[in-house]
Amino acid sequence: MNGRPAAGPIGEYGGGPDFLRGLGAIIFDLDGTLYDQKGIARRLVLARPLDAFLMRAERQTRKQFAGRSYGTVEAYFQAFFEELSKQIRRSASFARTWYFETYMPLMTGILAKHYRARPGAAEVFAALASGANGLGGKIPFAVYSDYPMAAARLEAIGLDRGSCRVYGPQDFGAQKPAAAPFLRIAGDLGSAPQDTLVAGDRDDTDGAGAAAAGMRYFSISAPAWERFCSWVLPRKHAH
Repeated sequence: MNGRPAAGPIGEYGGGPDFLRGLGAIIFDLDGTLYDQKGIARRLVLARPLDAFLMRAERQTRKQFAGRSYGTVEAYFQAFFEELSKQIRRSASFARTWYFETYMPLMTGILAKHYRARPGAAEVFAALASGANGLGGKIPFAVYSDYPMAAARLEAIGLDRGSCRVYGPQDFGAQKPAAAPFLRIAGDLGSAPQDTLVAGDRDDTDGAGAAAAGMRYFSISAPAWERFCSWVLPRKHAH
């Protein structure tokens, strides 16, 4: 095994700890990866039913922007809100204000009320930071989300960022699966791309971004997460 598996559930890699050997850094996705986001779209609508149309338009716009990179943060958001404004038939200024002052705080509040990090996530963060893990020492790590307010959303699900670096679209002017953000994060963490693991729940964004950047990829599901924990925290999770 060369340590750079194709996208897919981790069980398909035929892996054990060899898959994680020689890691220089880990980039975690947030939504759907560090917590199970099942039902969140419904909860958002129930919380603000009059905004259901806006939320649907935001998701459609986000899909259209997959993989786009605009070079600067402002150029990205300008294009994003101009497209969203066309779909909702309101001004780009209205779209921006709704997104940052209503939608994202609403999402953060719902996370705090209804969602918690996956079991073992806090222990994994602590073990990676301290070096007391099954992977061979301290491993720098980051969280990269396609949504802003990632630090606040981490806190909302009960995760202390500690030494974890946190990134969102406001840091890059780009959206997954563009390679540039992944490469910059790896650089910030002092890791070569081929030694960097991306852990995410979506092959079309996290997996494709890892492939574009020449990185390893770990596809998250509840069973795969438990297996990952058993490698990082071998004594606690050993059978």
